Amino acid sequence: MRLSILVVSRTPSLLNQMLASVAKACSLEYAEIEILCSWNGATEAEQAISNTSGYEFLIAQRDPYHFASNLNGLAERANGELLLLINDDVFLDAGSIDAAINCLENEPKAGLVGGRLRNHQGQLTHAGILFNSRNSPYHRLDQMVPADATAVMGSNRIMPAVTGALMLIRRQHFLKLRLNENYKVCGEDLEICLDLRQHHELEVWYCPAASGIHEAETSRQQENNQEGNSEDQCLMRKRRREFIEQAKNVQLIHEILAYSLEAETLQHIMNSRLKEFDNLQDELKDELKHLQDELKHLQDQNHSLQLTRLGQQQKLSKLQKELTNSKPG
Repeated sequence: MRLSILVVSRTPSLLNQMLASVAKACSLEYAEIEILCSWNGATEAEQAISNTSGYEFLIAQRDPYHFASNLNGLAERANGELLLLINDDVFLDAGSIDAAINCLENEPKAGLVGGRLRNHQGQLTHAGILFNSRNSPYHRLDQMVPADATAVMGSNRIMPAVTGALMLIRRQHFLKLRLNENYKVCGEDLEICLDLRQHHELEVWYCPAASGIHEAETSRQQENNQEGNSEDQCLMRKRRREFIEQAKNVQLIHEILAYSLEAETLQHIMNSRLKEFDNLQDELKDELKHLQDELKHLQDQNHSLQLTRLGQQQKLSKLQKELTNSKPG
């Protein structure tokens, strides 16, 4: 079997939308794909699941929600040579799965592929993950540009890490590494990116054509105690430091290129906003000049009206005097 799609869910409405999007996202034959779900919702809610993907769908396990352990369990049950990890709140664009598979198989050292995600307003929510000076991860250009901005479109490129909301990896590599189950809420997806780079010397790729809609944290909002926590942050920072300390020159070069690309994009955004600010200033100056001219015109009109009023009052006074003088004594 070519591909196993792994998803954790407890919400039929989200799961149904994701399944529907798979139908146009992939051109593989029916026998080449299986969709395995780790269901942690109510038993009666299963009746509302509607699989319109065109591929086999199976609830492979029913375990309490824990992202890492749920997906590790699904991977053990999977039959595909490739694994696609996907959140149930992702709605894939047409051809997205095909694009991710092409990237993984055509780039000689690609070991893991992530996609381009956006919110319902069309703003970018994921185009690769970078790390700040404290080794904390952040989404590149998150909601700073439209999802179809030139900076995040075009050719595939190497990234330090990508989100587990949409992630393609070979099953053999996943099973050797597995998601770190010590994370309580988040971070395991980023760690497996670092593990793959360090232990297998493979690359993490960002594929713009593997795209879809994803409102961040929609799935976790359905669960209690799924907000970020300091333990996960410390664990992630420690793992990132360990990676950097042993990184090979070529890996550091890839890091530098990723940050240089972001710096260029941010510079472009800043220049564009400065230009917009200058244009706005010019517009405001023009509007101010227009208002000043209009005020002067009104003041001139008011002065003219005052002179007219004075003239009319003088005429009225003169007529009143003439009328008084003309009365018979």
